[in-house]
Amino acid sequence: MTHRLLIYHPEAKIYEEILRERMPHLMIRAASRPEDAEPFVTEAEIILSWKIPDDLLKKADRLLWFASMAAGNEHLVRNPALPEHVLFTKATVYGEMMAEYVFAYLLYFCRDLQKYFRDQGERIWDPVRPERLRGKTMGVLGLGSVGRVIARRGKQFGMKTLGVKRSPEPMPEVDEVFGPEGLDQVIPRVDYLVCALPLTPETEHLLGEKELTLMKEGAILFNIGRGKTIDEKALIRALKRRKIKAILDVFEEEPLSPESELWRLDNVIITPHVSGINLPEEICEEFIRNYGQWVRNEPLANRVDRNRGY
Repeated sequence: MTHRLLIYHPEAKIYEEILRERMPHLMIRAASRPEDAEPFVTEAEIILSWKIPDDLLKKADRLLWFASMAAGNEHLVRNPALPEHVLFTKATVYGEMMAEYVFAYLLYFCRDLQKYFRDQGERIWDPVRPERLRGKTMGVLGLGSVGRVIARRGKQFGMKTLGVKRSPEPMPEVDEVFGPEGLDQVIPRVDYLVCALPLTPETEHLLGEKELTLMKEGAILFNIGRGKTIDEKALIRALKRRKIKAILDVFEEEPLSPESELWRLDNVIITPHVSGINLPEEICEEFIRNYGQWVRNEPLANRVDRNRGY
């Protein structure tokens, strides 16, 4: 049986080329604009997309499976444009890339690379004793497909790893796992705090004034999950006290306004939501595996739990 797949993405043609070569039996249409998708969306049984307009999604009368290219899907979890009967999966390919992002900056600070870049420009020879990641403590908030990889990398560097998870259970990547009620126990202990949480009603502004005040002197905060999991105003106040540093890839409003005080703080590094970028080959590989399970009537991997929100 030939199934109909709609790929909706700004770079849909790239995904189409990969999948046509690997899945010649699929009827595939690629669209990067609503008007390009209109002629096919009513026939599509599968949609592979990152973000798709509600007006377009509502027309997908034959849709059986929505395969999201994103890890966070809060905009779709309770969206009536995506009916409950439609299978809903998320991408889980971002862990390695986002771990590389985190450790790029950890090594940047530990080896004081900024100093050496500056010294080179001024022709100064001034070796200093570096810090080590070994022996430091990392806290990871959110132990899904991203957080687990980050924790695993931490252990490979000889770090102690603490984790916060909605349903705490022992995990090989983490030395100690806490539930949300243990957040106040974790924060004061860590040298590096990585927020890799999805956005749900429970996680919105999970890190506020009280939690940020608990961070130890010199600690570094990463936010690579969702901007609204941290109270941005409280974070700015904490950063102005100069007790902590932050590496921020996500924000409450994106793009980050040029008027935001975050741009002017020298203990912050800002990146434009790039810690986890769609790589078509990886997204397609995961989709192909899941499609094989779908046609065999096997449970799909990476199902979104609409009750939990991720």
